[in-house]
Order: sequence, then C-alpha cells, then structure tokens
Amino acid sequence: MNTRTAACAALLALAAALTACSTGDDAKADPAACKSAMRKQLQDAIDAGASATPGTRPSECDGVDTKTIQKYSGELMADQVGDAVNSALPSATDTAVAGVSPECRAWIEDQLLSTGGGIDATEGYKHCGSLPEDELDQAIEDVTNSLLTATPTP
Repeated sequence: MNTRTAACAALLALAAALTACSTGDDAKADPAACKSAMRKQLQDAIDAGASATPGTRPSECDGVDTKTIQKYSGELMADQVGDAVNSALPSATDTAVAGVSPECRAWIEDQLLSTGGGIDATEGYKHCGSLPEDELDQAIEDVTNSLLTATPTP
C-alpha cells in the first residue's frame, strides 16, 4: 500500500478519537481497552485505504482523558508509520544479486578481510565468472555491508 495513503487513512481514523470529549468518568475508564479499540479502528482505516471514512471515538474510550487519547494516537501513528516505512524498504534478500555463487561471495569476503578492502577484479573472474560489472559491484557491496554489520564472535 502506498505509504502516504496509509498515513492519511490512519490520521482520519485517529482524528475522531482526538476531537471527542472525555466524559471524565474515571471509575469506568479502561485505558488498555481504549488503546486496543483505537488500534483496531486504525487498522480498519488502513485496510479501507483511500475509501476510509473518519471514525468516531470508540466507546471503549469513554472516561479516558484527552491527554491519554492523544498519547495513544501518537504511539499508534508512530508504530504504523514505522511499519509502513519498513515495509517499503527493500530487504537484504531483495537487494542480493541472484547470480552470485557462494564461492564468489566467499572470495569477495576473503579479499576484503585480507587486503583491507582492496579487490583484484582480474582475480575475481576466476571465482565469480564473467559477472557484469554492476552485479559484481553489488555483490562486493552486499558482502561489505554484511561484514560491517556482523556481530563479532568472542
């Protein structure tokens, strides 16, 4: 789903919860149920996409003060926007070059570790075949990134 559409739908769903007034009856207030209902309303709006309509304050939020509702709205939006952004980013498997053999990757890693980052491309043809230059560059970048993010072993 388009990230902007999801964000707009989410804002519409939460707007109603923010604009409604609290009854102030703290005796029957259930903040956890309120947040859960708001989360469901937000998800329903996201699922509806561009056809989402503004929601109403969930009945589970009766008695929950406006500051708490605003806090929940911010938290839910932050979670949703974070999820939308993360789902829009390519994963490591999406960016991996499919035609690069494990032998080629192992050679690249060995070259990076033993030479301090330099790679002899001519030698690479023995291990990586005749990969196009852009694919070999992407494989080198992938291996470099995995080495930089690897957790050191004790």
